[in-house]
Amino acid sequence: MYRLSIIICLLLMTTTSTHAGGKKEALFTDVAPGIQIYRYNWDVETCVLYVAEMSRHESTLRFEVALANAQVLGKETVRSMANRRTQRGDQRVLVAVNGGFGVLGDMRGYGGVLENLHIQDGELITQPTDTEACFGVTESGEFLSSSVQMKASIQIGTQTLSLGCINQRRLDGCQVTLYTPRLGESTHTNRRRGREVIISGLPLPLTLDYEHSCRVESVSRNGNSLIPRDGAVLWINSRLKDQGTFQFNPGANGTLTLSLSPPEWNQVRHAIGGRLRLLKNGKINQTIEEMHNTEKRHTPGKRTPVLNLSHEPRTALGYNADTLFLVVADGRQPKYSTGLTLYELASILIELGATEAINLDGGSSSTFVVNDAVINKPSGQQERDVLNAVFITADVPDTE
Repeated sequence: MYRLSIIICLLLMTTTSTHAGGKKEALFTDVAPGIQIYRYNWDVETCVLYVAEMSRHESTLRFEVALANAQVLGKETVRSMANRRTQRGDQRVLVAVNGGFGVLGDMRGYGGVLENLHIQDGELITQPTDTEACFGVTESGEFLSSSVQMKASIQIGTQTLSLGCINQRRLDGCQVTLYTPRLGESTHTNRRRGREVIISGLPLPLTLDYEHSCRVESVSRNGNSLIPRDGAVLWINSRLKDQGTFQFNPGANGTLTLSLSPPEWNQVRHAIGGRLRLLKNGKINQTIEEMHNTEKRHTPGKRTPVLNLSHEPRTALGYNADTLFLVVADGRQPKYSTGLTLYELASILIELGATEAINLDGGSSSTFVVNDAVINKPSGQQERDVLNAVFITADVPDTE
């Protein structure tokens, strides 16, 4: 009876291990205290993932984001962004992965424009769009992933306009966009779509919980205005019928105000937005789960036009009360790694221990860098230029 009990226990332990669906292979065991890096071989299907776990209790480690070429327009490799950050000397990049979604092609000069939130060193560079798929870290190290929205307006004379976008190409429903020098040299707008108000006297960078006076320098209907170094350009959709905008004339004074809601987001130091929340309170996004459950047949490695259900290379960011997870799944390489659906990615994050997670850009962009080396196998067979990146950094010891 005793031997039978032992056999049953062993069988149960084996079943649990099999259900977990993966085997960890430790890599780079001496990178830094508080960091674990490993390859995760997912046995349910043929998929290889690379994972970095950062202890939230290690005071020498930081979460940061980086913008390609230090401006919105343009692209750069993850490794190049990491090198540039390390060269500043105060922090060393240990792990880096690709960031969010945006314009990877030229798109009439808008190549490099992000489609969701990017806050870097306390500067709001682009606003949240998929408000549920955002992650931020405050100066004190608090993790935030609640739904976040921007509240921004500009008041000239007695007229106030709500700002819908910052440093993005014209989006449907966005009637007013603010372009700061972070975009690039000019707005790349089309003269037929709207008019532009050139504003000076704004202290930059554009920080959170911002309020400051400004001055209208000129108004243009030519499009593609130069962005002043000490100001911004306000693009107003020509379809906006509010007659009060006639007060936006040269010499007029006004006030620009901006904040994020909920209020705790105004304390964020670094933040990034993706597309779709994968996990919330330990549960898979209901939309992702319903799509998975209604799919009649799941074929390992199958690619489909429905990207949520297609097996693709993936990048994700997750966390729990103790740990930050950066995850890259390779794909589109049948004999090595087929990739994952979003449901599978979310399921694996739960297996690893994450309770909250967002989906970042995937496909050929999925890149996992450790100590200046690309560790994964990008599906494009080489490292791709991307829009932004996510870092785990470590304090550089003071040599003095």
